[in-house]
Amino acid sequence: MGLRDVYDAVERAVTPRVEAAVRSDELAEASKAVVKVRRAIGSRIDGVNAGLLHLVNIPAASDIRRLRRQLGEMDFELRQLRMELAARDAERRRDDDRRRLTEGDDGARDS
Repeated sequence: MGLRDVYDAVERAVTPRVEAAVRSDELAEASKAVVKVRRAIGSRIDGVNAGLLHLVNIPAASDIRRLRRQLGEMDFELRQLRMELAARDAERRRDDDRRRLTEGDDGARDS
């Protein structure tokens, strides 16, 4: 019996058990519990870290995230204002062109 035969025999014996465990509801529930615990621990650690960083006047990751969000909002508002100004400028130019054309027509009639 060669090494490959041993490997194949072990694989045939183990694979059904591993697949059953991976597909079980218990594993899914255990995975959910692990994720919840990691989040809870992570948020507590983040809170402690933020507090320590704030003590020495250094921004925490949450501060940076908030500033990035605010900067994104300001960028959006600035783009909106630019588009609004461009539309107003275009409308003003059209009005000026119409007025010049109208004044030109009146001047031609007077001659």
